[in-house]
Amino acid sequence: MSETPLRDGVRRLLETARNEEWTFTRALTADERDRIGTEGAPEIKELVVRATAGRRHATSMLREVAAGRSADGCIEPPPGPVGTWAEAHHDAHNATAELLGALDAVDEEQLAANPGPRRNHPQYHWRDVVIYAVRGPMMSYAEWHHRAGREMDAIGVLSRWYEGVRGTDLPTKALSDASYDLACGLAREGRLDEAMEYLPDAFAYNDRAAVPVLKAWAREDGDLAPLAERPDFRALVGAA
Repeated sequence: MSETPLRDGVRRLLETARNEEWTFTRALTADERDRIGTEGAPEIKELVVRATAGRRHATSMLREVAAGRSADGCIEPPPGPVGTWAEAHHDAHNATAELLGALDAVDEEQLAANPGPRRNHPQYHWRDVVIYAVRGPMMSYAEWHHRAGREMDAIGVLSRWYEGVRGTDLPTKALSDASYDLACGLAREGRLDEAMEYLPDAFAYNDRAAVPVLKAWAREDGDLAPLAERPDFRALVGAA
């Protein structure tokens, strides 16, 4: 096991997300990459720009932590301007390099700290960084494929996020997140039995204090709505 599992795990997942973004260069036409969508249905270039903003916010948080100050992960960073695809991709590369540098400046104890204001369940610096830098972007890329009717591509993104987490030594809370996300994607695509193969792990691997919060969230999650009448789902989430 690594002596720095939190730092190494975040690095591994960031590589997973950047590999996903590189596929857009290879797999999409120039028109597809550079197209700009509406606010309700952003195109891929806008989503990469938002991912860059998230990584820059994660970098700022880590710099605050390194300086011994509190950092609040409950902030929605505004994205920067949307230029050409080449500009967006280059900026994403720079933001990733900045984040890796900030990650090197903190230690495992700082990454494991429970930051910011008091919440109803534990939160950690490493998880805030993963949410902004990797999880949020990967969810948005899966949603982008889903809107285009590319079911296999959407599930593929979520599967790579899940397998990326499994390849780290991060705490099991990371696997809880990835299991929940993959279950949501499968349920959204009508693959209900498969969704129920992964959803229980979201609760089994989570912090005990967070389980009631996640169950309440799952009962209202629109992605999981196709499961709502299944007895196994209702028992799992405590539905009346």
